[in-house]
Amino acid sequence: MGTSVHRLATVALCVLAAACSNNSGGGHPSETGIADASPTDAGPADATVTDAASLLDGTLDSSTSADAANDAIDAAPAAGDGGVTGCTLDSFMQPTELRCTGLYSDWPSRTIAPGVIEYDPGLHLWSDGAVKTRWIYLPPGTAIDTANMDEWMFPVGTKVWKQFIVGGQYIETRMIHKLPDRPDSGPYAGTWYLTTYQWSADASSTSELTVGALNANDAGYEIPSQAKCSQCHGGRLDDVLGFEAVSLSSPDAGGLPIQALIDQSLLTDPPDAALVIPGDPIQAAALGYLHTNCGVPCHNRGTGLAQSTGFYMRLLAADLATIEATDTYQTGWNQPTVGFHLVPDRLSQCNAPASCVYDRMSHRDPLNDAGYDTLSVPVQMPPIDSHMVDPTGVAAVVSWINEGCDAAVPLDAGEDGD
Repeated sequence: MGTSVHRLATVALCVLAAACSNNSGGGHPSETGIADASPTDAGPADATVTDAASLLDGTLDSSTSADAANDAIDAAPAAGDGGVTGCTLDSFMQPTELRCTGLYSDWPSRTIAPGVIEYDPGLHLWSDGAVKTRWIYLPPGTAIDTANMDEWMFPVGTKVWKQFIVGGQYIETRMIHKLPDRPDSGPYAGTWYLTTYQWSADASSTSELTVGALNANDAGYEIPSQAKCSQCHGGRLDDVLGFEAVSLSSPDAGGLPIQALIDQSLLTDPPDAALVIPGDPIQAAALGYLHTNCGVPCHNRGTGLAQSTGFYMRLLAADLATIEATDTYQTGWNQPTVGFHLVPDRLSQCNAPASCVYDRMSHRDPLNDAGYDTLSVPVQMPPIDSHMVDPTGVAAVVSWINEGCDAAVPLDAGEDGD
């Protein structure tokens, strides 16, 4: 079945981060959710989602009222097998096929099940150019515990899916499922089951994949193994990465943005208003990118693998009054690197080549014939599950570094991570 499939507070699979500290090669990144967009509709980025969910058919309709959506949630059955038959279970009594997970009410037509809501977090984790669609299921009558706005706790029975399309081809759909309490659950409300389903080349079927695939369906895209999941999802107390306050407060969030969650009484302690990332558009874009790709999974003061480095890029609800109040600025802006000495600073104003964040984001380490990182010192961020640089993310960070500079240092002024 593979390792680390059933782990306390660990969820879907890994994707992103950016580190410049005393852990030069530690693991960091990923994301959760799943989607079902037609390959012919797939664009160059995440699928666009409009606000407000028509929960009866699983599609998004901006005309659906909050009351109607709430009624649909209350009336929705528990996400089970959707009437699908012929399902097999793995050793943890979980489906070995995507069609049996409760995402679909009808598999042949790919009809999304009642109560399963498509959403867009607004802030996106880089996934080597894959087009992603996401859904969430919250059991009727439940709400997310948001007493700690930075660490949402999800009700037992929550399911989150995310589907990946590369070059118009279905590749994988990830699922995380919060199971009932167990005696060894410790402080956690439940145990997360995490897995992914690889699509066949003709998109007619799926099968659970636990060991990963370096070049899935010959699409040049890596499906991470379950053993890598905790490197990212362990950065959250309750393991869900993208479904959180800052991302869902983004103007680009859709399906279940923060205001819809408030209107539908799905948060136990709702904020007074959406959380706003500070700064002008250039600054906010960079802070949001680093928050999602680095801070949420790893570089945070909580349980992220990079928490020991002292470089934190998660935006906390209480620290959004000014840029200077954010951890990203306080621990990164013009601060020296620690341990990783290929470049001198974490974020060096007006000097991107001297900035560790830029250096590591814009680098990808080579692989040997077996698909493993070479024995040279790891440089790239995220350190796992990515083989392509994100040009948009790099540009956002460079724009912030060079903003207001009369003479910014050219990007080719330094070595590219070697």
